[in-house]
Amino acid sequence: MKKRKVLGVTGIRSEYDIMSSVFGAIHHHPLLELELIVTGAHLAPAYGFTIQEIKQDGFKIADEVESLINGDIASTRVKGMAIQLQGMVQTVRRVNPDFLLVLGDREEAMSTALIGAYMNIPVVHIGGGDRVVGNVDDQVRHAVTKLAHVHFVTNQESFDRVVRLGEQPFRIYNVGNPGLDRIISVPQLTAVELSERLEFEIFEGEPFVLLIQHVISTEIDSAYFQMKQTLEAVKKLGIKTILSYPNSDAGSQQMIRAISEFEDLPFLFTAKNIPRIEFINIMRRTSCMLGNSSAGILEAPLLNLPVVNVGNRQKGRLHAENVQFVPHEVNAICSAVEKALFDQSYREKVAKCTNPYGDGHSSERISDILANIPIDEKLLIKDMVY
Repeated sequence: MKKRKVLGVTGIRSEYDIMSSVFGAIHHHPLLELELIVTGAHLAPAYGFTIQEIKQDGFKIADEVESLINGDIASTRVKGMAIQLQGMVQTVRRVNPDFLLVLGDREEAMSTALIGAYMNIPVVHIGGGDRVVGNVDDQVRHAVTKLAHVHFVTNQESFDRVVRLGEQPFRIYNVGNPGLDRIISVPQLTAVELSERLEFEIFEGEPFVLLIQHVISTEIDSAYFQMKQTLEAVKKLGIKTILSYPNSDAGSQQMIRAISEFEDLPFLFTAKNIPRIEFINIMRRTSCMLGNSSAGILEAPLLNLPVVNVGNRQKGRLHAENVQFVPHEVNAICSAVEKALFDQSYREKVAKCTNPYGDGHSSERISDILANIPIDEKLLIKDMVY
């Protein structure tokens, strides 16, 4: 039987880390073959040049599409998407895949969905139906849902929301969050091994904080202030902290400017990119996750990890009992982190939380569905149920 060709699209470190297990499951499936378009921040040295990780994982790269514009205003993202769209069309035409596969709510998701819709290629979208208030990503996610042909949602609430968007139920599969799969599969490192890899000492059982904070698209002008408030809290707490740089969105350079003002703190470790093995082992060992990364909402509950979410970036999103939501205010952040680290009754509550985003076996479900779902007019010709 001829293998079905899946062309995946990846544009940034955080999204690739979630998708890597899916790409692996497709790559090893006997009825599927995988190629990737690598674009966006993956190709930028300022954000870690993370295409090297993709190459190390051994996936076939169909094309590298440079699209990231060096700017820190809102217009740079949409200009970059226009470049990305034009470049990707040529690759899709050449590869001629059976499926286009993309995650989430960033530029590459919109580009992929538009290409598939116009070129009559089934678009497979992971992560539709989630609800996050106050960020353009939410609008993009729902727009991609309306363009996509197959929906792999991560939870029942999102499944129900995609149905209410008018999508036909046969297109929707609740597979869970594939970001959990990598947590289960990544090998365990000792504290000594992790310290050597990071070149930053972490002692066995030592409390420390993992900080990841990104820009909110509707609050770009506040990015510097917001990052500085969080770092002022880190300084006031005086607790060892590992910080991973923000993503490439407009406003990120303001955040990086704020980070540079605190990099001399002896207990603060900063990195443009933390490779997957090290990152997962940091998550396993950290006492608290701070900032506004989706990893705190989607993956941290699997590890019973307390999370302090600062600001509005994950507001309205389905979450477990492990998350405290606080404003961009130093004392509020400090109080929440201290509670996460030292309040034993709260930590016991978090230790019992359940993850609403699946069981860590999403990737195999996704690959099996792609291998067996009929590719016919029913799939390609979309209709609304209302």
